[in-house]
Amino acid sequence: MDVKRRMVLKFMFGSLAGMLSLKPFPSEASIFMNDESQFVNLCNLAISHEYGAIVQYINHSGLIGDRAIWSVLLENMNDEVVHARELTRLLVKEGAKPTLAVWPPQSGKKRIELLKEDVAGENAAIELYQKILDLPESKKYRDLIYSFLKKEKVHRERLQRLLDALLLKS
Repeated sequence: MDVKRRMVLKFMFGSLAGMLSLKPFPSEASIFMNDESQFVNLCNLAISHEYGAIVQYINHSGLIGDRAIWSVLLENMNDEVVHARELTRLLVKEGAKPTLAVWPPQSGKKRIELLKEDVAGENAAIELYQKILDLPESKKYRDLIYSFLKKEKVHRERLQRLLDALLLKS
């Protein structure tokens, strides 16, 4: 694991842990911490992750020449656009301000590296949506958020199949 990846993971988990406990923490993710509820803060973090996933999928689909792989990446990306839009609408209904922050996308040089980054992103999204679903405030949006969680699991499965096929070839 390179230094950049470690820094991002440390930032991501430290920020998420700080948000979940609602304790202040010194990091750039403090932009998500405000006087809003934990539900609003986590939804904004999810929007940021969706934006990052969109950028990452665009980048990876341009770097990978294999049509079967980039078509999956673009299909996943289209779902992430829907998630970001619907989370934005949800926050507007709640009277909250949706973020424009983009979680830092990850890239690499080899197809295997790229797909591993994409699987890691989907795992983080699954964990985040589960945390949101565990909050009592999510009750009135449970079906919508659960649909995002299910879709992120489908994304992970698609990506893992592609990654497994590449690993078998190498």
